[in-house]
Amino acid sequence: MSRSTFLRIVTGSLLTLVLMLSIAVSGRASDDVRILKIRDDCDPATFNLVLNDPNACIGNGDTTFAEFIQELTADMKVDDWRYTPDRSKVRPGDAIVLDNRGGETHTFTKVAEFGGGFVPQLNTLAGNLAPRPECAQDLGNGNLAPQPPSATNVFVKAGTTRQGPVAGSADLPEGETKFQCCIHPWMHVTVTVREKRNESH
Repeated sequence: MSRSTFLRIVTGSLLTLVLMLSIAVSGRASDDVRILKIRDDCDPATFNLVLNDPNACIGNGDTTFAEFIQELTADMKVDDWRYTPDRSKVRPGDAIVLDNRGGETHTFTKVAEFGGGFVPQLNTLAGNLAPRPECAQDLGNGNLAPQPPSATNVFVKAGTTRQGPVAGSADLPEGETKFQCCIHPWMHVTVTVREKRNESH
């Protein structure tokens, strides 16, 4: 057997082994990880112009800022700005992974009840006039500031993935927990932590 043939066989065997290990690991991980997708459809040209920020929207959506405001005014929400799924059932030990597939930054914030965020104009149009204290600091005169990032107030930039809470922890205890985006306050998700199955049955 020539040296080049031997190397091809060894290389092929190693690649097969790596692929099998990857499949095995990903199979196990899928039982322990719940991916929560964060979506929007912002049009970079118009959002960045109106918001005077070249990085306000870095996606490739086609909802213009005017269309966004028009839909929000009419419906008090914009359907393409959402979490999917908006209801999730997990078991203790499961990890939540936040995958922002949109073009804007969003938050994943634990709240006692759904309400307003830290952008007064969006709160008004969405009919959420009372900002959640978990989202916003009241500076007076109608001015709000975002609460600092934390384990229960996760800022997820466009195109990035962040680790969320682990089910069964203090941040995501057994039962039902509500989360919302503090920028776009109609974006809601409810996560229910169920009791762990008895593996012996």
